[in-house]
Amino acid sequence: MIFNLYKERGETPLECVQRFREKFPEYDQKKPLDREKVKWTYMGRLDPLAEGVLLVASGEDVYKKEEFLGLDKKYEFVALFGFTTDTYDILGKVFKVHKVESLKEMDLIKICKLYEGERDQKYPKYSSKMLSLKNKDEEVPPKKVTIHKIQFHGIDQLNSKELFGRLLMDIGKVKGDFRQNEILILWRQMLLDSGGSADYFLGKFSAHVSSGTYIRSIVNDFGNTLGFGATTLSIKRTRVGEYRVEGSIKF
Repeated sequence: MIFNLYKERGETPLECVQRFREKFPEYDQKKPLDREKVKWTYMGRLDPLAEGVLLVASGEDVYKKEEFLGLDKKYEFVALFGFTTDTYDILGKVFKVHKVESLKEMDLIKICKLYEGERDQKYPKYSSKMLSLKNKDEEVPPKKVTIHKIQFHGIDQLNSKELFGRLLMDIGKVKGDFRQNEILILWRQMLLDSGGSADYFLGKFSAHVSSGTYIRSIVNDFGNTLGFGATTLSIKRTRVGEYRVEGSIKF
């Protein structure tokens, strides 16, 4: 069977699958005389802080994984400007900070047009592909991806306290060892302990992309192009192939 699950922000794909199996144990029941355990797999990853459509297969459908991995996808995401992190999202160490005095909507509209089409995308340092390498210094060629369409949907602003509160809430949802405590200490030092009360710009976007495209990388590249850095605040996957978020199972 193929299940369109809604992965919540803060959990890994594996945690989502385990939560679903615990909630609906009837899908783990074996057929009479069947000594094999029911197999499960998720068809494509989502980062811990991403939410939305997660396709999961059980039984014989686990062998269809490759065909599902190739499906195109749609996302909604928010970029936080002025910060560059080693993971390209807020669950990472900030290694560059740039004060953004102003941000024009027209610049973000233009950059969306600039990024549409086929492009070479490097794998993020913290990605399943890179973390699976035995030799961490191995050179991995960039992957050709296609950004079919990317759209800008507006600018928001948060002050230091509001932004840290958002980070504390989101990062606090993540279990396991993702350097959460160390990362939150760094964010607190930058946003609160420095005594500043700056406002920070957030850009809201949506994108239709080919399989294998990292939204985190797009945001990081946005920051490089604009000259003041950007990291990903949130990602929501709204479609995988014909499987849409409106039809996903929330549990």
